[in-house]
Amino acid sequence: MQLIIAITIAIFIFIWQKSMYNRMWDERLGLDIRFKDSYINAGERSSLIEIINNGKFLPLPVLHVKFSVDKSFVFDNQDNVSVTDCYHRNDAFSIMGGQRITRKLDFQATKRGVFFISGVTLTAKDFFMTKTFAKVIDCNSRMYIFPRKIDTPEFETYFNTVMGEIEAKRGLLEDPYTFRGIRDYDVSDNMSKINWKASAKNGQLMVNQYGYSWEPRIKILLNLDTNQMIRADYITELSIELASSIAMEFLDKRVSVGLVSNGLDNKKQPLGVVESGTAVEHMLTIDRYLASIADNQEIDGFLDIVDGLIDSYDRESTYIIISSYHRENLLEKLDYLHEMGMDFHMLVPYFDVQGLSNHRDYMYAWEVELDEI
Repeated sequence: MQLIIAITIAIFIFIWQKSMYNRMWDERLGLDIRFKDSYINAGERSSLIEIINNGKFLPLPVLHVKFSVDKSFVFDNQDNVSVTDCYHRNDAFSIMGGQRITRKLDFQATKRGVFFISGVTLTAKDFFMTKTFAKVIDCNSRMYIFPRKIDTPEFETYFNTVMGEIEAKRGLLEDPYTFRGIRDYDVSDNMSKINWKASAKNGQLMVNQYGYSWEPRIKILLNLDTNQMIRADYITELSIELASSIAMEFLDKRVSVGLVSNGLDNKKQPLGVVESGTAVEHMLTIDRYLASIADNQEIDGFLDIVDGLIDSYDRESTYIIISSYHRENLLEKLDYLHEMGMDFHMLVPYFDVQGLSNHRDYMYAWEVELDEI
């Protein structure tokens, strides 16, 4: 008799828990999965945060969180992982009623781009492990991986060359109506600049500083069509990194920077133009633009940009053209702009094994040793 009662109770408990899990397994069960940072530079480290909150009394003895991210993310913890076209993760939890679990997954981002968390699914089992439940979770977390910043003697030499030319051009005329401050007197200063009141107060000669009648502006033109078969992806990324690094250096010196390219986003839509700016957040705008590049319009799209300069260009700006592509159909247009007196430089990344053909005086060659990449 006792055995029958025990079996009856067991059957009742089994049916009861099955009914409870059918109705309540995902009630007040929350999953928040997101990137810790909204942006970092390629090569830097960040984390992915998983937060599970079981707000009901019913425990979940087995709960799996499944999701996918780009395989360029290198996670420290490689347990429960499979890598195909993406990095697929299946994390297991056991969570009691009213419990909250937070897990941090550290990783290194190795590739520029805009990345999302996809395929987020919760799966759970009932108390007796006889039935599996599943639920798809919406996830809107997005992370920008910005281009790496180049910090080499070669880059410093190039930047100082361009900056020196800009400073020489800017220093031609001062604007006497734009007061910038006061500094110590130098023997080369004109006596008319001496601020006698400030000199008396400081006990030494002081002179007024004025702004300039011309303020420098940089416009970066980025061509993403390399027209080569050998490691075109590397040269493309290098070109993007150069654009980002140049923009950062000029913005650090409070020089206005704008950017245009023949790039396309992941929906094959043109990325357009980043208008000139000097605000603190402008570098973020430029890097988000560069991170969003997924493809390009090939050389025709860039030639259209150059044609736009021929029709009307800003004589107050210095243009920096970054283009591995340097065939005659592009150089003929740039030669024409050079003859018109347009102030521009062309930065040409290329592999040492290919050499640099069709050299022009306005070119700056950026040689890459193929054996070292």
